[in-house]
Formats: sequence, structure tokens, C-alpha cells
Amino acid sequence: MTYLTDLIIVNFNTKALLATCLESIRKHTGAAKDYRIWVIDNGSTDGSISLIRSLRWVNGIFNQQNLGYATACNQGIKAGTGKYVILLNSDLVFTPGWLTPLIKALESPQVAVVGPRLISPDGFLVGVGVIGTYSQPLIRGWGEPDLPGLYNQTTECISICGACMGIKREFLPKLGYFDENYFHYFEETDYCYNAHSHGYKVLYIPESKVIHLINGSCRNRRRLNQYFYRSKAYFGLKWRELLQEERPNAKPTQTLDCSDLC
Repeated sequence: MTYLTDLIIVNFNTKALLATCLESIRKHTGAAKDYRIWVIDNGSTDGSISLIRSLRWVNGIFNQQNLGYATACNQGIKAGTGKYVILLNSDLVFTPGWLTPLIKALESPQVAVVGPRLISPDGFLVGVGVIGTYSQPLIRGWGEPDLPGLYNQTTECISICGACMGIKREFLPKLGYFDENYFHYFEETDYCYNAHSHGYKVLYIPESKVIHLINGSCRNRRRLNQYFYRSKAYFGLKWRELLQEERPNAKPTQTLDCSDLC
């Protein structure tokens, strides 16, 4: 079967959210023949596995334990064959036509990564791209109202939120897969920086709108902080030279703890 896009969802004990996410995909993503859904379950014990197995239109990969987000993403990427890959959290709800703008942007030869306009359920922006410099990144728009005139242009970014992230299969021989040293957090930023280092672009695409329940897939703040600081330390060592780079006229006006973003 020939299809264009792999939609890859990593799940860990989020059965109710996953059910909503999957139904939203079916409702708002267009012709089912154009995409294939993969759910990589990281050892759930909440009934998620039974849900996944009950849906014939979903392809499941079942890990015996939680292998982390990056490893699970890579399992899904390797299992699929679509030209484009969209990596998704389970705590997403989609709006009509969300996928088409992302695919259209990925068709550009120099674009390696794309991300949509992420909105909270109560109507605030929670993902419109990271700009600024590598040494002083600026997270745009966090917590601002989702108004039509705000952040409504396609923008080249340093990185985008990994909750919904599109990449190209044809670039995998050059860029490789996700770095599995990240268990949770920074894997998407790492991939974006890797794309930049190879001369490719990372784009925010406002025409694609997706609702994101922040931290819906994990509410254990202590565990999240542990993951965050461990990944941050590794990321800092890996990209230490790039993180020293400055560009003129790029001073951030907002500083956030990135552990709140996904």
C-alpha cells in the first residue's frame, strides 16, 4: 500500500487522551488512504494496549517497558515507509485540515522540520516557534491569547515544539534518527539544531492548528523535572559550541522553564 505520511504517536498510560487523539485524527485529517497511524506504547498498564489492539486502522508497537520518547519515535519512524513523518504526543486534539499545511511546507527542498500553531484548550498560545539566537533563544507567544493577528506568518525558527513535529524521511540518511540519549525533553530541539547544522530550515506553520493539553501525558512534576535537567545537561554538552553563537539584534524578552512546554 502506498501512502504519503506516517503519523506516529508515543503513548504511556494515557488511554483516555489517546482515544480522543485517535478519533480526532480520523475526523480531521482527510483521506485515510493518504496516511498510516502508528502508536508506540511504552509499557502502559492502564488499558491502552487493549484500546490500540481493538482499532484495526491503528498499527501498534508494544514495548515491555518505558524506553523513552526518542527511542519510541525512532521505532515508529523505522516501521513506516511514508515520505513524511509527523510525530505526535497523545495529548493532542486536531482541527480541520491541520495536516495539509505541514505537508505542503515539507515539500520545499530546504525544509527539514515543521511545526503547527499549538493552542491550549482554553484558547491561549502554547507553541508558535522559538527564535532569537542559539545562546539566547526566545520562546514566542507563550500564554498569549490565540488572536488572528498574532504570529500568523510562516516563520523560520531555531526550533519548534516536539508535541507535533513534521520531518522528511529522505533526510534521515543525513540527519539520522532522534538521539536516544534523551529519555524525555530536548529530543526535538536536538533534531532541529542538527537540521540547522546541515543547512536545512525549521519552520513554524500557522495555518496548521492543533490543540495541546500541556503535560497531559505526564503529571508527575518531580519526574518531569528530573527528565528535563538530565536532558538539558546532555544537550548543553553536545551543542556547547553552537550554544555560544550570537547574532545581532536578538535579545530575548521572555524566559521560560522549558519543562512547562510539552
